[in-house]
Amino acid sequence: MILMGIDSSIPQASIALLKDGKVLNQAEVGTNATASNQVLFLIDKVLTSSGVNLQDLDGFCLTTGPGSFTGLRVGASILKGLLLATSKPFVKIDTLEALALQAMPTGNKVCAILDARKKEVYTASFCGNGGILERLTPDRALTPSRLCQEITEPTIFVGTGLNSYGPFLRSQLGGNFIPTQSKCTDTVAACAARLAQNCFENKKTTNLDELTIKYVRKSEAELKFKEKESSKRGI
Repeated sequence: MILMGIDSSIPQASIALLKDGKVLNQAEVGTNATASNQVLFLIDKVLTSSGVNLQDLDGFCLTTGPGSFTGLRVGASILKGLLLATSKPFVKIDTLEALALQAMPTGNKVCAILDARKKEVYTASFCGNGGILERLTPDRALTPSRLCQEITEPTIFVGTGLNSYGPFLRSQLGGNFIPTQSKCTDTVAACAARLAQNCFENKKTTNLDELTIKYVRKSEAELKFKEKESSKRGI
């Protein structure tokens, strides 16, 4: 089974090919590289260097958030095009769950975080039960201070949110803050494909009309529109 994982939900967009549970090839681009042409370039690069074409694939998986609003929309648009061109099945994967997989294997609690801007992080916690991730909390947008209040045991932190808030979390949590020390070299796209493999094996794929993006909170444009409409009604 050959699966393609697609992630454009974080600034470092990535594409991966997984064959029978092993990474066949993967690639990622630098910070803030989620434009559609860059993601398409990655797809072409990974396919070409692997000697694989789209029709050789058994399916796709896409990280559907939370994350960059623009990046999520880019990924969804590209996936729709690929599905229409190939008629292959697909699975949607939670971005934070794919991030948490990068910390495995571990017996510790794992907290995945992304910078959500507005002085908040997107976060979810998982339990590393052997090689299996068990979700402990839903995806949420929290202030780093609020997140610290919930951490009461040694916890492995993973995700690009550490770039912005790692020093703060360390200062507040002390010994309960454990930066990920995993030697995992899988990109987020590769981790997503690993999570998706079980779904494909059990034929639990997603219909195209079920492709939804997990924003967690409203976009700035939506908030401004709501504020404008409220002011019109004098609310």
